[in-house]
Amino acid sequence: MAQFKNHLPKIPIINRYFVTNTLFMALLMLFVPAYAQKAAFLTEAQTVEKVLQQASIQDWIKGTINEAQSDIEEYSHWENPTLYYLLDNPRLRDQNATEQSYMIKQSIDLSGRRKLRQSAAEFRLLSATDATQSRLALFKAKTRLYFFDVLYKQLRLQAISTWLQHLVELEKIIRKRALAGDVPGYDLKRLQREYASAVTHQQAEQAALHHSWELLNALWGDYDTVDFGSGVSGELLPAAPVALDQLLAALEQNPALQSLAKQKSAFNLNSEAAERWKIPKFNLGVGAKTFNATNYSDTALLVSIEIPLPLWNQNNAERIRYRAQAQKVDGKYRLEHQKTYGEIRGSWQELTGLLQAIQTFEQRGQTVSDELINIASISYQAGEIGVFELLDAYRERWAYDLDRLDLMHKARTASIELDRLTDTGIIP
Repeated sequence: MAQFKNHLPKIPIINRYFVTNTLFMALLMLFVPAYAQKAAFLTEAQTVEKVLQQASIQDWIKGTINEAQSDIEEYSHWENPTLYYLLDNPRLRDQNATEQSYMIKQSIDLSGRRKLRQSAAEFRLLSATDATQSRLALFKAKTRLYFFDVLYKQLRLQAISTWLQHLVELEKIIRKRALAGDVPGYDLKRLQREYASAVTHQQAEQAALHHSWELLNALWGDYDTVDFGSGVSGELLPAAPVALDQLLAALEQNPALQSLAKQKSAFNLNSEAAERWKIPKFNLGVGAKTFNATNYSDTALLVSIEIPLPLWNQNNAERIRYRAQAQKVDGKYRLEHQKTYGEIRGSWQELTGLLQAIQTFEQRGQTVSDELINIASISYQAGEIGVFELLDAYRERWAYDLDRLDLMHKARTASIELDRLTDTGIIP
């Protein structure tokens, strides 16, 4: 018996403490999620609200709206009248003779151009409102992308922690056989190598998670409040989209398209105003003229009218400019409509295809992965397979979890893009 024991493979001392080390790391992995659960998780709705309600975005919205509102104010009033005064001292026969003229002049437009330009300014205000809604949809989509990227990295880190726990279970199986003299010390060494690789992956995923956290935190500009121990909560897998026909039917309500349509209406109204050049704006003045001399004084009514004659300029430049701007916006609208139409169809097809792929992957992959682990564990303990086959079975389950998360993340990204394209408005 003693001679037999001398031929048993000696297990290095480092292997004797492998159980303690792995158990410690596994408990540490379990402790991190438990600690995170005590902290307040950040939800998707809270994140979007926090970003959209920050002062910089609200100031940008108010500034954009107020700038467009100023155009309406500009055309809501008549031009200010002009006070005209003239003093003349002829000093011909009477050294005390003076002539004084008082007149108030008002610019008058009977063509209706001011009203048309006011209506055009109102359309520009509506266009600016829709443009802010479109920009807010981009802000919202970007925020959601960053949020779910944090959730995705968080779940990947949990999958690696589960893989480390599985390695601890494998260590128990291998050590049991090693103590019985059924396997060489190489198996434990190989397991240690696998464990070191898993820890490396864990550190890399932790760094990627920190990077995603920083990107998300930068959206509201509070760089000193990143809490890597808190985490986010939500469902990475998106819900199935509504019918494609229903989404395409609401395409005209897209804020970006609505903004372009109202821009075109504004240019058309300005073009109509420019066409009324045949009724020029004129200046009407009403006042009095007084004459005072030593032996005589008199007062008379003074009326003036100034009408520009459109002989050399029939407002051609303005008419051409507004027609060209309306034509340009109309072309841009049709191109944007075609582009958005295709993007909606593409995102919808991608999302539905990914959801179907995830369903198929879960139905066929999880059961097979679990069966492989059971078969490999039993076969290894029976001495039918080696450590490579055993690790391969467990690694396959880890790969299944990560591949599943990858598919879910792609589906969520497609869902966010579809929501952005079909969003009819955001109330910040």
